[in-house]
Amino acid sequence: MSLALHNLLMCCRRLENERATERRNEIENFKRLLRDPETVLQLDRNSDSRRGNQLNWDAVFSFQKEMENLRLTKPNASASTQTSKQKRMQEIGSLVKYFIRRANRSK
Repeated sequence: MSLALHNLLMCCRRLENERATERRNEIENFKRLLRDPETVLQLDRNSDSRRGNQLNWDAVFSFQKEMENLRLTKPNASASTQTSKQKRMQEIGSLVKYFIRRANRSK
C-alpha cells in the first residue's frame, strides 16, 4: 500500500474520534488527501481492479456508516447530547457530499 493510501486509511479511522477538534482536523486532512492526484489515481486503480485487499473508493466511503450509527443511538438523551449528535451528523453529511463530488470528478 502506498504512503498516500496508508495516510487516507489512517485518516478514515480517526474520523470516528469522539473529540470534535480532532475530528475537524481529520476532516481537513481527509479533504486534502482527496485533492491529491496521486491518492485519487491509486483509488481509481484499486477500484477498477476490484481486489478486495486494497483500499478503494468503496472502502473509503465506509466512513459514512458513522452517520448511521449516530442515527440509531438512543433518542432519549440529554439536550446537550442531542445537540452534539446533530452537529456531528451535519459534519459527516457535509463530508459525504464532498467525498461523492471528488469521486465523481475522478472518473
